[in-house]
This record gives sequence, C-alpha cells and structure tokens, in this order.
Amino acid sequence: MTMNKIMAKLRKNSKGQYTLLGVCIFLSVLMVSAFAFLYFSPTVQELLPTGGDTRKLSWLLFFVTAAGCTIFTIYGADLFFKNKSREFGVFLALGEQKRKLEVQLFREVALILLKYVFLGILAAIPVSWLIWKAFSKMLIGADQMRYRFTPLGIAAGLLFTAFLILCIGAAGIRFVKRTNIMDILNDRRKTEMVKEIKPWTGKLGLLLIIIGLLLAMAVPQLSAHLFLQLMPPVWNLTWLISLAGLYLFLLSAVAHSGIGKKRETYYKNIISTNLMRFTARQTTRNMCVIALLIFVILISAFWGIMYYVSAFINGDNAPVDYSLHYPAAESQLTKAEIEGLADEYGVDITLYEETRALELIIRHVSRDYDDNGKYFDIETEKLASFVSASDFTRISGISVTLSSGEYRTVVGSNYQRTIWVGPDCLQAVTNPVTGDSFSPVFQGTTAFENLALMSDPFVFIISDEDYLRFSSGLDEAWMENMVFFNVKDVYSTYAFAHALQDAFIGRATALSDHLSLYDAHEEKLAAEAGKSYSYSGSCGLFDESGFQTGSWKYAPFIKVLTKQDAMQLVAVFVLLSIYISILSLTACSVMSYVRSLTVALDNKNMFADLRRLGAAKAYTERVLRIQLKKIYLFPTAAGCIIGILFAALLTFFNDMRIDVFELNMLGVVGILIVVISAVMYIMYRVSLKKAEAIAEL
Repeated sequence: MTMNKIMAKLRKNSKGQYTLLGVCIFLSVLMVSAFAFLYFSPTVQELLPTGGDTRKLSWLLFFVTAAGCTIFTIYGADLFFKNKSREFGVFLALGEQKRKLEVQLFREVALILLKYVFLGILAAIPVSWLIWKAFSKMLIGADQMRYRFTPLGIAAGLLFTAFLILCIGAAGIRFVKRTNIMDILNDRRKTEMVKEIKPWTGKLGLLLIIIGLLLAMAVPQLSAHLFLQLMPPVWNLTWLISLAGLYLFLLSAVAHSGIGKKRETYYKNIISTNLMRFTARQTTRNMCVIALLIFVILISAFWGIMYYVSAFINGDNAPVDYSLHYPAAESQLTKAEIEGLADEYGVDITLYEETRALELIIRHVSRDYDDNGKYFDIETEKLASFVSASDFTRISGISVTLSSGEYRTVVGSNYQRTIWVGPDCLQAVTNPVTGDSFSPVFQGTTAFENLALMSDPFVFIISDEDYLRFSSGLDEAWMENMVFFNVKDVYSTYAFAHALQDAFIGRATALSDHLSLYDAHEEKLAAEAGKSYSYSGSCGLFDESGFQTGSWKYAPFIKVLTKQDAMQLVAVFVLLSIYISILSLTACSVMSYVRSLTVALDNKNMFADLRRLGAAKAYTERVLRIQLKKIYLFPTAAGCIIGILFAALLTFFNDMRIDVFELNMLGVVGILIVVISAVMYIMYRVSLKKAEAIAEL
C-alpha cells in the first residue's frame, strides 16, 4: 500500500480534524474578506469623513476582526497538528523518512488551505452584498446608497489570506522540526504543572481589573475636568493592569485547589478540582482570549447600537422641521416660492415664521490646551448671532423676557456644559459698524434646537431695547435672515426636502460661499496681524463635484435629511460593529468547543483508568462536566463583567452623568449578556455531548 493510500485512509478516519481546521480557515477568510469588501466599498468610503472618529473606529474593528480570526484559526491549526502527532510519530518509529512525512503533511495542509480559502473568498462576495442589502433597509433614502465592489477589498482579503497561510505554515514547521520520536508520540500527554496558587490570587485579579479600568477611563476625564490637564499617551498602558488582573483571575479559577474549610468536599472533588492544573497556563491563556473576545462582542455591539439609536433620534428633538438661514443681503427663496414648491410635491406647511438676526462682535472666554496637554483660558473675538426676546418668543413659542443689559444663551435640548466654552462666556458685545459696546449679564440658557445650530459658539437672546439699539447703523452685511416652518408628516417629505435643499443651494451666491467655521471678524483680525486664516476661501459651493453640504456655513436644517445623513454616516460603523460581534461570538464558540474536545482527548486515558478503578459512570461524567463548565463559565463571566463595567464607565465619564438614554443602552448591554450566555450554554451542551463520545463515557 502506498503512502498516499495510507494517508487517504487516515484522512477518512479523521474527518473531524480536517473539517475543524477547514471550518476555521473558511470562517476567517469569509469574515475578514466580507468585512474588507464592505469597508472598502466606494459607497462606504464616501460616507466616512476623512480622519473622523467613525473611520478610526472602523479601522480598529477591522484589525480586531483580523486578529480574532487569526487567533482562533491558529488555535484550530495547533489542535490539528497535535492530533496528527501520534500518527506522525508512529510512522517515524516504523522507519519512515521524516522528509517524506513532512512533504506529505504539507501537501495535505496545502489542499485544505486551497479548498477552504477559495470557498471563503468566493462566499465573501454574496455574503457582504446580502449583509449590505439587509442593513440598508433600515436607512432613509437607502436607494441612494448603492453597494459597489472594489479591487481594494479583494486585495485586503487576499493580504489577510496570505498572512493566515504564513501563520499556519509556521505552526506546521514548528511541529515537524521536533526530532525526538518520544516527544511527538507523547505530545498529547504533556503537562505543565503550575505552582500552588494562593487563595487571594483571584481577588487580586478582580481588584486589578477594576483599578485598571478606573485608571484608564476615569483618571483622564477627571484630570481634564478638575485639573485642566490631559494625560500623556503613555497613560494608555494602564489598560495592561486590567489585562494582568484578568489573567490572575482566570489562573486562580483554573489552578487554585486549596483545601479550605470543607475538607470532605475537597477530597470528594479532588480530581475535578485539580485536573486543569496540568494544563493551567495553556487553559488560562485560552480563557483570556475568549474573555477578551466576549468583551469585544459587548463593546462592539454597544457602540453600534448606541450610534444607531443616536442617529435614529438625531434631529427629533428639534421642534421645527425645516430651518434656513442666510446673509440678509442675499436674494434667497421667498415664502411664496417655498409654498409653491411644497404644493408641487403635495406637502402641507402647518407653520411658517421668519426673523432677522444681528451679527455682532463678541469677546468671549474659551479654553484651549498647549503642547504639554495643559488647558488654559483664552479671550477671543468673533461674530455671533443675536435675536430679540420678542422674536425668539414668536418663532419658538417659548416665552422669554429680558431687561436691557441682560442675555440668554440658546442651547440644544440635551446640552451639557463642556470644558471648552460655557453659555456664560460673554465678556462684551460690540456693534461692528458703530463700535457701540456693552457687557451683558448672563440670565441662563433656553433650549431651542433649530436656532442653536446656526451660530458658533451660540446664538444669544437680548432684550428688544438692546436689539433696536444695536441694529441701528447696521446694514444687511451684518445681518442674517432666518426661516422656520413645519410640515405635516415630515418623514414622508423626503422628495420635497431634496428639492428644497437643491433650490436653496441654487439660489446661494458668493456672499454665503464659506466654510462652516468661517468668521469674517476672525479673518479680519488675522489679516491685520499678518497671519493666514485657515477657514478662508470657498467651501466649493459652485463646484458640483466637490461640494459637501455639511461643510457649508449656511447649510439648512431639514429634519428628514438630517436623519438620513446621520444614519448613512453611522450605518457603516453600526454594520461593522454588529459584524464584529457576530464574528467574535463565532470565534468564542469555536475556541471553547475546540478546548472542550482537547480536554476530553487529553484525559481520555485518565477516564479509562478511573473506570478500571471502579469509578461510577456518573462520577466520570461529572468530572468531565465540571471541566467543561469551567471552560465556558469563567471566561464568559469575566468578559461580561469587564464589558458592563467598561460600558458604565464610558457612559458616565463621557459627560459626568448618566441620562435615560444611557441607562437604556446599559440595559441593552444586559440583554446582550443574556444572549451571549445563552449561546455559550448551547455550545457547552454541544461540546459536552461530543466530549463524552471522545472520552468514551
């Protein structure tokens, strides 16, 4: 019988080993390639702002995806080679040449790689398309978001595939380099007994997890708010404290075997209690990876759902559906033209208000930080919008009464004071034409979402007397017109919204062709000081190919389009977050399943010895069951605890409070924990059944 026939017969009798390695390779290539096809799609790349947080987080998720897939594929490969060690050693003992065995082994591995890599890449194309189509159903105006394929996605998938092949090849080379036949034959019998683990190790691990999270998440925020100091980048290393704590906690769970106070219970369970100590380090490392993957599941899903819900309710707090503002000297759409366009699209306007705002020079206090990360206060001058108390009451329906010399600040409905600039920032207000100036007294804030979006840092309300006083002498160059109107059933006015926006942009002139942060007074001060002004120049208003509404100073607020834009912006990140969660859960399941089979395989002879010594079947089953429970319970519990702590600290220290929305999001994390626990329990039952068959119980 030839070697090829012998190997074919061995493959037939060991289908599970080959299938497991193939599934690991297939899932890894499929998930990373599909991820790459989605992320590098031109549609996705056009949606993500260059250098924005969403793009950075998406890159982070991409690397986490690749790392997770690599880890559990290498783990599957190690198990494959471990299972091959016995037959490899037997052939060596029978006198077969090692070189010939190496060639045969790598031929088999190459066939597995070629088959499952090809299937993975082939399946990634329809899978990524189906995922995109399913997710786009949740978006407003999804017909505008075509899924486009790109060679860059293929290149990224192939690059990862090449890296995976190298990793599996390295594992194979490491396996065949061993020359001692007895080492190969006894590879599955090796143990790595650890020293006695002290009872306080687990408690210390939990303490370090909490300390690490607090240092990494709480200290930077507290330092910024209380001491006005940014923490240096090296402070990010405090995350390693939590990682060390996780290792100690799981090592204690695996290897601690103290007698304690209940001696009878200890001796009754002595085998199940001490069994994992023989592979403690390997088991602990495996559990750490699973716990971290579960943490990634929770945080990815938490971020994704939080982004989605935030985008879904984005703009809903605005009391007015449509609001426009533009330079008063510009000839823009009139009320009659807007109503005519609404009639054309069958839209009913239920409320319509107009007002005029003054553009006055303010001297205000804001905050910046230097190269050493130290915050400092700075007084600057710029233009800001001012409306009268009576006009504000009319357009908002909120009664505001102010005396001369007083002002209120318009903020968003969920406004929370930041360290950068406060609503009481005004030091002085000056008429840019006459030079008339006064220092108003702060009288609090008033929430009106639509108006808050029209000026940086804020729109301010002043008394009618002060409004008349400062409007005298001002020409239209220092004024803005503002339009507010509601429509019936706003989310069914998508076509009208697009037409109105196009008409508004079409009527714009060079007077409004400015970037969103442009300020005429700041530009003037920069010119007088001989400095360049970074926000000067055109925003591309008349360049159809390069114009982005979001970069325009006078971009209109249209509730239905705002929601669509927000949803499209975060859709990619949400999609990738959910995708990485599914991937990580799959990796956890595969790694736990493989580890369970390893326990049964490594201890098969021990279970046989127990039966020979007279142990009841129920006892041996109980020993195996306890081992598998540890494999699933401890990393799941550790990952969920770290995940919920991280989410709670993130929501609180983001703005030093937890609102109803954030509480709901923490509730979502709780639901995710239940789902993860259910999936892991199902995998435990599947693993237990398979492990009992392997151990012949």
